[in-house]
Amino acid sequence: MLRTLAVGLAGCALLLSATGAAAQPATPTAFTFVAQWQVPRGQWANVAADFEKTSRPLLEKLAAAGTLIGWGFYETIVHTPDGETHGVWWSSPTLAGLERTRAELVRSGAASGSLTTATTHRDYLFRTLVGNGKGGSGTDAYLTVSTQVVKPGKGQEWRQLWEKNTKPDLDNLVAQGFVQGYSLDVEQVHTNTPGMRFIVSISPNVDAVDKAREALQASQAKLSPEERRATGLQFEALLEPGAHRDVHMRVIRYWNK
Repeated sequence: MLRTLAVGLAGCALLLSATGAAAQPATPTAFTFVAQWQVPRGQWANVAADFEKTSRPLLEKLAAAGTLIGWGFYETIVHTPDGETHGVWWSSPTLAGLERTRAELVRSGAASGSLTTATTHRDYLFRTLVGNGKGGSGTDAYLTVSTQVVKPGKGQEWRQLWEKNTKPDLDNLVAQGFVQGYSLDVEQVHTNTPGMRFIVSISPNVDAVDKAREALQASQAKLSPEERRATGLQFEALLEPGAHRDVHMRVIRYWNK
């Protein structure tokens, strides 16, 4: 199923605590904190300006000190009535590193007038199970977070199926440069159902989004209709029906070790 879902890869998250300069799989000790806000449209330009002034210097300082292994700032592209419009993530090998960063960002954020206009706020604390990627930094990247809910007691079976059928395609996209990095995450602090899985990918630019989609379609075309149907049914049997959701975002600025 996720092979099919991945055809829509646009780019949280990442959130890419999974990425590294040598493109090695993530360890279980990679954590990511995500803070999101719904900001009135008239404040959107101010949010970006405030990030550059107050948050980016702090994140760069902590990255240089080795506290962080990644960070980024994004705006939502596909909006929903109650969804958040902007967010920032930071990744660390330790929970202590996340908390030190969060505390400093809260202090620096007091100078951000745009965030005081936010109508909603939402946090996540993730743990990366597996991932791959390339280190680097950039602007105008594209991020997709796809969420699925695994049925109780089926987590290991789902992950084995995912790593067999989906991970190779994502690894190929990283190797081709169409995806900067991806990760499979779970919540370290559960604010949703514990069965929720987050598949996060980031593409370096909008052209790479199309290239990734084309590459995934080509991969699917190598399978027979029977193979595609069998794999889809296997995933379907392990997932809660109707629970899949996507979030599509433009990453204004990011950095990964």
